[in-house]
Amino acid sequence: MQNTFKTRESLIVYGIPLLMILSLIVMVKSSFFTPNLSPFVIIDFLITIPLVHFFLIRKKEISKKSIITVLILGFVISNYILPKENLEVLSRIQVVLIPLLETSLLVYIIITVRKSAKEIRKNNDATLDFFDQAQQVCTKILPSKAGIILATEIAVIYYSLLNWKKRQYDDLEYTYHKEGTAISLVLGFLLVVIIEMFVTHTMMKQGNINGSLVLGILSAYTALQVIAVMKSLSKRPCYIDTEKKQLILKFGILSKAAIPFENIEKIEISSKELPEKTTIKYFSPFGNSLGHNLVVHLKNEISFNSFYGFTKKATSLAIFIDQKVEFKNELSKHIS
Repeated sequence: MQNTFKTRESLIVYGIPLLMILSLIVMVKSSFFTPNLSPFVIIDFLITIPLVHFFLIRKKEISKKSIITVLILGFVISNYILPKENLEVLSRIQVVLIPLLETSLLVYIIITVRKSAKEIRKNNDATLDFFDQAQQVCTKILPSKAGIILATEIAVIYYSLLNWKKRQYDDLEYTYHKEGTAISLVLGFLLVVIIEMFVTHTMMKQGNINGSLVLGILSAYTALQVIAVMKSLSKRPCYIDTEKKQLILKFGILSKAAIPFENIEKIEISSKELPEKTTIKYFSPFGNSLGHNLVVHLKNEISFNSFYGFTKKATSLAIFIDQKVEFKNELSKHIS
């Protein structure tokens, strides 16, 4: 009975706006449509339908960020179905609407990040750093995947340009960037990007300005991404969380896994090269290029986060820790 009620409720919440959108599309495509109706169609798409959706969800446990989705959907559809000669009003709205949305989103993110940071400091949650906070905030205001992508972009700017303070490590935090080849590999990528930027500069001198300008911007941003990854390796150590009884594995802003102690079968020191056919997976997205010195075997399969919100699954993880013996001994105390 409850499932039937929820289904009926969902049909009302999403069905009514969808029906309104379909009705407008049919009207615009029909022979009854005249150009002077275009402003009213735009108003329906950008104001009426989002307002109707808001009133339908305001007393329900549905995220208010779905209103933004409805608004963007209305903007895209109206831009697609209306004749080009009738898009002048939409163009004027676009000039105001897009900067307004961007500014509102940025202000909301800043306010929410500050609130989140205060809450985290109040709870003394050592497992959450800037990137984790950004993900929490962005997934509140945007759909999950889009939120994680936005958080990653924010983290790229933060770690590459803003965070220059040296990280101090607690007793249960373990690094992975000092003894391994991670920094060297990332520096190699950065060198390739720098060479590409010089090539782009040469192209600009030879007159291919448009193409080289695009390549130059992409190269510069790629360089920021590489720098952010390199710096985040030292800023985001792995952590044995004895309070929440879980192991937090991190590899810069590229990967993160939270594994409950009860799901860890054993941990072994091993740097043997993994065979092609094996259930053991590298935690680092660089795979065997970085090698490993520990293998964490799990009782049940887990999913862990990779770059830009992609997820991977594993039953055993090959990792690299600088203090491998201390890490193994400490973790073994909590899983035995």
